[in-house]
Amino acid sequence: MISYVHYYRVATYVVALFFFTTCFNKTKTWKFTDIHSLDVRVLDTKEWLVKTKADIESLNKIMLPQLDYYKKKNSRIYQKLDNPYQKIKTEFFNIDSTYKSMSKLLKKMKIKASYSLDDIPKNNSISYRDLFNDSRERIKKSMDSYRKNIKKLKKTFKSTKQVLFFVEEECLEYKNSIYDLKYRRNLGQENIDRFNKKLNKAIFDDTNSSRSKKIIDISKTLESNRLKLDSFENFLTNMEKVLMKELGGSVVLIPKKNMHTQLEERFKTGKNEYIQILKDSRKLIESL
Repeated sequence: MISYVHYYRVATYVVALFFFTTCFNKTKTWKFTDIHSLDVRVLDTKEWLVKTKADIESLNKIMLPQLDYYKKKNSRIYQKLDNPYQKIKTEFFNIDSTYKSMSKLLKKMKIKASYSLDDIPKNNSISYRDLFNDSRERIKKSMDSYRKNIKKLKKTFKSTKQVLFFVEEECLEYKNSIYDLKYRRNLGQENIDRFNKKLNKAIFDDTNSSRSKKIIDISKTLESNRLKLDSFENFLTNMEKVLMKELGGSVVLIPKKNMHTQLEERFKTGKNEYIQILKDSRKLIESL
């Protein structure tokens, strides 16, 4: 059983389900018009490989004991696990190999100052553009196959009452909520600015009046609220690293009965607290 105990250390340090160039279920559109846009696409592929390599390393740790178990206990499930698993590794290798060929060709193109994709490299009968387009299609095909076989793997594990849990994939929807939360927070910035003007006046003009004391007390509460909001936003931004550290990898296998984890519930709790803090802060400022 996987423990999530350490995720929720303070009120706003809540586990919730930021960003990677290519998400698990999507691939950036492979379009390029010149060598510079091509460079970006090649970099995208490199970043996908780095991220996916970590997933496969975690997946290997899961699959080896699972395959060993089902090879002895259930040959049908063994085949349904082993076939997509082998294809996943093969497709990753294909993408990595194609990426290296593209990088080498791109480097050669830059060295020779051939900045036109329509130039034809020596000992070839087709242009750089056609060579890169061919690589693009091979990468797209392999990525499609990679995702397809991940789904097959998940489906088979589901039949064994287990869930193959990809941290990035599961976090994406929750992490994207940070944009809405920051938007809500920014709506109250004008009130904060007005309050700060009153605070400056209270500090420098008359700190002994009851109104000034009230303003200073409110400022302390608002500062505490600010730190809580910052803490929650910071956690959302970096939650994948924390989650991977807690789970021991970017991919884990969870018993289905444990799938209704505290993740979603804690996210909702954290989000509600965040919004409540915004409301409370607004009320405090308006009480002046």
